[in-house]
Amino acid sequence: MNYKAAQVDQVYFPQIEVVGDIAQSITRLGDILGGALEFDRSYYMRIKQETDLHTSEGSDDARFPIVPQRFVADTRKVMGDQDIIALDNGIYKIWYARNYKAYQPNTILLDNALATMGAGLPSAMMASMLYPDRRVMAICGDGGFMMNSQEVETAVRLGLNLVITVLDDSSYGMIRWKQAHAGFADWGLEFNNPDFVQHANSYGATGHRVERTEDLVPTFEKAFAAGGVHLVDVPVDYSENQRVLIDELAAKTCLI
Repeated sequence: MNYKAAQVDQVYFPQIEVVGDIAQSITRLGDILGGALEFDRSYYMRIKQETDLHTSEGSDDARFPIVPQRFVADTRKVMGDQDIIALDNGIYKIWYARNYKAYQPNTILLDNALATMGAGLPSAMMASMLYPDRRVMAICGDGGFMMNSQEVETAVRLGLNLVITVLDDSSYGMIRWKQAHAGFADWGLEFNNPDFVQHANSYGATGHRVERTEDLVPTFEKAFAAGGVHLVDVPVDYSENQRVLIDELAAKTCLI
């Protein structure tokens, strides 16, 4: 149900669509069905509360390198309702989709259909150009960032205010997760990274490296307060992928 019809393709092909405002559509359907849509709102509120509680687990986890639940929660702390995050493509995209609440339209930007690596930084640059008074953060994996890292020079040259978060696990995390889910051996997906702080500084940006979990929020705040282009190198621990995104889902659904 939406305000416009779906773009039907090989992946997304709804059999039945209701085009229109969801509240008005449900009310009209209820009238047609003679009250058969009456339901206990408290039941759905309990589901929401349980879902919120479940997805907030780990948001205060102090482990270092930082686990996904914590870096998503800390990102939400420093971004206002109108501020914009632009996601590159990697396993963190699933964690942000799961745990990061959006309060206004177009405040989470991601290339979901083609899942193009390298898209996060240029998307954030355009957002910063269009909305110079908002906080804008590019969130990239190390693999995706290195596919377009030269655009840091462009961002500096254009005088943008932008924070680039590089989630650093020295590997292609999304493919590692998919291979683990498919039962394949973990092979050929790790690599060595440059010194991201020096890399940023070489373009005229300001580089930061987070060395304790509790330093992430202060580092973000410092970068936004200073203005200009900042890169924050964040070492991450994706060991939670197996428990939450594979084992837990498999236990709760027959689709995996």
